[in-house]
Amino acid sequence: MDKKMESGALTVQVRLNPDHEIYKAHFPARPITPGVCQIQMITEILALHLHCELCLTGAKNVKYMTVISPVEVTELTVKFLKMECEGDACKVSVVFFKEEQVFSKMSVIYHVVRNHSNI
Repeated sequence: MDKKMESGALTVQVRLNPDHEIYKAHFPARPITPGVCQIQMITEILALHLHCELCLTGAKNVKYMTVISPVEVTELTVKFLKMECEGDACKVSVVFFKEEQVFSKMSVIYHVVRNHSNI
């Protein structure tokens, strides 16, 4: 995973492993990256960026436009178009793409766990 900030937006290059266990179940003959895994990628990237633990509290405007096959797409970009963190809440808008091909986009809301006293 390679990350950088460009024009105020966090941009991360993610490499997909077509041999990962998740693809053996989803789906053996034609593996695709599950939507829940895309949301988990966002969660883990953001937690690393913010240096804190996050708890997903909501998602809206979730649009899966094109299947992400780890066989055909071994690397893609995850770009955080909007990131608003205030207090214990963090709202982000994210797009998954490779070159001109957009795979998915969504807005996700998290509770920021700072020391487990604010859960």
